[in-house]
Amino acid sequence: MKLQQLRVLLAVAQHGSIHEASRSLHTTQPALSKTISELERELGVTLMVRSTRGVSLTAYGVALVKRASLVEQELRHALEDIEAIRGHDEAQLNIGFTAVASSGPLPDAMASFRQRFPNVALCGFELRPQQILEGLREGRLDLGLISTCNGPGAGAFQWEPLFSVAMHLSVRAGHPLRRVRKLRTLIDADWLVLDPIDDAGSPLVSTMRLNGLALPTRMVQSASNLLGLQLATQTDLISMWSDFVFHGAGPLRLQPGLLERLPITDEVPDFGVYLVYRSADLMTHMCTEFAKEARHHAKANPPWRQLRRKTGASVGAGT
Repeated sequence: MKLQQLRVLLAVAQHGSIHEASRSLHTTQPALSKTISELERELGVTLMVRSTRGVSLTAYGVALVKRASLVEQELRHALEDIEAIRGHDEAQLNIGFTAVASSGPLPDAMASFRQRFPNVALCGFELRPQQILEGLREGRLDLGLISTCNGPGAGAFQWEPLFSVAMHLSVRAGHPLRRVRKLRTLIDADWLVLDPIDDAGSPLVSTMRLNGLALPTRMVQSASNLLGLQLATQTDLISMWSDFVFHGAGPLRLQPGLLERLPITDEVPDFGVYLVYRSADLMTHMCTEFAKEARHHAKANPPWRQLRRKTGASVGAGT
């Protein structure tokens, strides 16, 4: 296999069309089709199927595209490292982060990094933990900042603890259940869920499991924290928020008195935020420098706290 063949395959997979792929690569359709045919002959399998709707990958094509994407990203990283050694800081850094992680030291880390390396293109993506892990696995992301109530996972990634932040069950001001102290009393109430309930590391799932309780049956789910905050302060939904919301330390600025923390006596786990990457040895120079900034600013100020490194905490997760 040649790199050019893999680039052609990736372009077709991305655009879903031979015509669009040829335009993006500035080549002709016959030349592109010939390249794909040569690759298929070398491998002895069919990589894609054409139809009136465009081009779709076969199972063989899907398998190769995953690896080809990683190969291309690693080549990009190698070229960026060479430029860094030459004294040039032109590069691109793709960072995936969860909502809680974005409210911590991430903005300060990005600002400091930009001052040091103004020519590096910083691209940030707010994603769910599993999406970040997938992006790291496929090479689309260079670094991840993941928040979870479950601690580091086990698998192909390094999980480096950065900080932790307390979580609180909350209701709007004047809510009839605002003085409830036991979780069991709230099971039949209406809840707001900001993280997918199939995510074992979400605050609600972790809290209920920790206290031996089933998940509530009456839930409103929102993938938007901004919409969630409006629902939490304007309706009778019970919700869970980090200290960032109450301290005004993140992008979600809460006016005083709109949200009350419930005086729950049951255990509510903290949210731990981890720096996640495939391998320190495979980090580019720029990725290494950004990780240094993240570590530095994670040690700075409340409302977050230092997350203690547990045994095996730096050996991490992938599913």
